[in-house]
Amino acid sequence: MTPVEEWACNYIGSRDSNFIALSDTEKLLENFFLSGRLDSMALMNMLLDAEQQFAIAFTAESFQDRRIQTISGLGEVIAEIQRAS
Repeated sequence: MTPVEEWACNYIGSRDSNFIALSDTEKLLENFFLSGRLDSMALMNMLLDAEQQFAIAFTAESFQDRRIQTISGLGEVIAEIQRAS
C-alpha cells in the first residue's frame, strides 16, 4: 500500500471498526460512500484532512472524480495532484 492508501485505511478504520476486518484488497476497492462507511460530510472531512496531510489542494474536477470514492482511486487522484504541483 502507498502512504496515501495506508493513511486512508487508518482514517476510515478509526471511524468504522468493521472496516479493519476487511482484506487489504477489499479496503482498497470498496466504495466507502456507497457502503455507508462515510456519508457525504464525512467524505468531505476526509478530503479536507487529506489536503492537509499531503499538502495538496483538490480542484473542482477532483471533487467530481468518482475515483475518490475508493481508497485506491483516492490514492490515484492525490498522486496526480502531487505530480502536477
